Amino acid sequence: MSSPLFDLREMLAGRSAVAGRVISVANGVARVATAQGVVEVSLDGGGNVGDRVAVRDGRALRVQEAVEVPVFFV
Repeated sequence: MSSPLFDLREMLAGRSAVAGRVISVANGVARVATAQGVVEVSLDGGGNVGDRVAVRDGRALRVQEAVEVPVFFV
């Protein structure tokens, strides 16, 4: 279990990743919409508008989307 105070310290120190969505990409720089606002970061590993990313240390890393699994009722 995490502590809100510990999480806040990590966020202020810039060590924790922030989740967001890419809203634009130009020349390797992505604008990412996060809960804290829009940030401009470099986009590692490529990506497109609408991709979910984790922002950390001025870089955005694409997050693997969950694969939809079929549900069978027996």
